[in-house]
Formats: sequence, C-alpha cells, structure tokens
Amino acid sequence: MIVRFSPEAARREMTPIDNLFFTVYMPEADGMFVKVYLYGLMQCYHNSLAEDSISEILGISDTQVRCAFVYWQAKGLVRITSDDPLTVEYLLTEQPALTTGTSIKYRPFVNALNALLAPRTLDLREMKAMYDCIEVYGLEEATVLELAAYCIEQKGKRVSTNYILAAAQTWNEQGIISPAQAKEYLEAYRAKKHGAAEVLARWSKRRKPTQDEMDLYDKWVTEWGFDGEAILAVCPQLVEVGTPTFAILNDRLEQLKDQNRTTVEEIGEKANSELDDREFCKLVFARLGKMETPSRTDVAQISMFLKEKGISKEAILFAADESRSAERPFGMLKKVLIDWAARNVTTLQDAEKAYEERRKQPAQRTGRRGKNRVVEGYSQAPIRDEDVEGMIVDLDKDL
Repeated sequence: MIVRFSPEAARREMTPIDNLFFTVYMPEADGMFVKVYLYGLMQCYHNSLAEDSISEILGISDTQVRCAFVYWQAKGLVRITSDDPLTVEYLLTEQPALTTGTSIKYRPFVNALNALLAPRTLDLREMKAMYDCIEVYGLEEATVLELAAYCIEQKGKRVSTNYILAAAQTWNEQGIISPAQAKEYLEAYRAKKHGAAEVLARWSKRRKPTQDEMDLYDKWVTEWGFDGEAILAVCPQLVEVGTPTFAILNDRLEQLKDQNRTTVEEIGEKANSELDDREFCKLVFARLGKMETPSRTDVAQISMFLKEKGISKEAILFAADESRSAERPFGMLKKVLIDWAARNVTTLQDAEKAYEERRKQPAQRTGRRGKNRVVEGYSQAPIRDEDVEGMIVDLDKDL
C-alpha cells in the first residue's frame, strides 16, 4: 500500500528549516544556491514533489543546480552520492561535515574546485595542498583551476592532490602563472597529443601516445617546421619497416628536414620520385630475367646511375638486355654502367657505340645462355668494393 499527499496537497504543506541555516549558512551564500537548497529540502519532505526538475522549476541549467549542491556539500549540509544521475542526500543542519575549513578569500576558488571534482570532496589536508599551489608556487587561482582540470583529464576525478601539487611546481618552473599562460600551454599540449595520436592511428595502434612520443611530435612541429599533414604524409613511406616507431619516423623526418623538404607538396614529390625509381628498377630486373623484388639498395644504385651519372633509361635498359645472359646479371649490369659512367656514356646511341667498341676488343665468352654481346669485353668476376670506390650509394642521402 502506498499512502502520500497528492502534489497539489503537498504544495500547501510546510517544510521545516533549522534556524541555523538562516543565521550561519544563508548570509554568505549565493541567492540561487539558497533557492536550490530550499527546493531540494522541500522535495525531501514531500515525495510527491520529488519528480519535479529543480532546473526547470527555477529556470536555471542542470550545471547550475550541480554547482549549488557542490557548494552545500562543501558546507556539510548535503552529500552527493552519485554524479550521474545526480543524487543528493540532505544532512542534519546541526551536523555539518568538517571538510574544507575554507578561508573567506578562497571561497569562490573552493566552490569552483568542488564543481570540478563533484561528487568528490576534499578533506583539510587535500585543501591545504590546493592552497599551496597558490601560496607556495605562486599560481593564480584561475590557473590552479586550469591545472586541476588538466590533471583530472589525465588521471580522473580521483586524482591525488599530491599529483596536482607536483604539476603546480612544474608549471611554476616553466613560468606558467597566469590563466592565459596556462591556456596557451594546454592548447599546445593537446595539439601535440592529438597529433601523436593521429600518427599511432595511421599505424593502426590503439593506445595513447607516451610523453616521449608527444615530445618528439612537438619537436617536429615547433623546431623542424613540419605540420600535421606533412608528418602524416611521411608515414606511408615506412611501409618497408616491419614495425614503424616514432624513432624511425624521427630519423626519416630529420633526413627530410636536412633536405629542406617540410611541406606536403615537397614530401609528395619525393614519394612520387621514389615510386618511379622503384618501378623503373622492377623493369630493369625484368629485362635482366630476375624474378625477385628489387631491394632498397638495388633501387638506390640504379637511381644513382640514372640521376647522378646521367645515364638515360634507354641506355640502362639496353645494358640490362645485354647483361641478361651473364652468370650474375645484376652484377654485370653494374659493371657495365660503372664503365659507361667513367667514359661519359649516357645516351642509347653512346651505349650502342660503346658496345661496338667492346666487340672489337678481345671478348670473354663465359656466359651460360648463348652469345654475350655487352658482356663481351667485361670480366664476369664479382664486383669488389675497391672496384666501385667512389660509386657506393649513400642510402640515407635522399631517402
């Protein structure tokens, strides 16, 4: 059986209020906070009115209602037992909870801090730590609130006040005292955290970036001049790496920085150039009769003859055709190209002429697949390092 006053009857009943509320608590309270407390007290005494929305009845936001109860919780008149949904228990006025010992000058600060931490309340020791952020480390009250919000973002509402105090010391050492400085710092922090997280997402890694990774990202942006799009444009270039890391990405970006390639356009041009080099090297391998995929070193060596020595693609492919029958086709191709580079043979016509000249010289016919043409006149012994001194490709030069 349920017996209760109807809502209409309940509105005509009386709500008892201890005079301590009027004499001790109400004089220094915000008017809206008083309204929220009194309406909530009425709901406690009359269950048929408990379904009324305080925010709608008083014409204020849910956030303002929450802030009001956080204030009264700090005063010891209520206890917030749940944040979602907001659940409040009224306490006896004669039994205020000894929680903050709030000094008058810090009252607005404490109210704002309690709103951040609700439903959690701080005891006297914890409040002393928060005051130390102001009195010991010189942070402005609004700055401490920014700091507290940042620490809650990192650790949740149960964050230790010792953690906040240590962060306050760090901010003091970095000269972050005013709210404007705090907001500038936090904007930069969140930007590099977001950027580092985007890099991890590009690699399909579902975790938060570490502080070291965020520091690297910050260096790429603030010191080396890359923007977020440029950094992400480099990520696909690490496909040959089994497990890409920030350290590997850092090395690649440093190479690009040294080449003054820091924009998306410049990085894209380089990526396209490397792709062209790879595709051409695959064609060379096909003309040599090699079925395997060219390695990074193979691509770089062919690119060197093409770009640095000026030997045309037609000439290189001609040399590949004529080296196909050698015992070691790729080694023979490089031997031919080294000879041509030394004699400034660059065009297809130059290559054909060089071939004819070689044919007139005593030939070494050691190929296994029939008559060698360009192979004639070249030793088929493996190339030694000293044979190509000065021709070794620096793989880090343009990669």
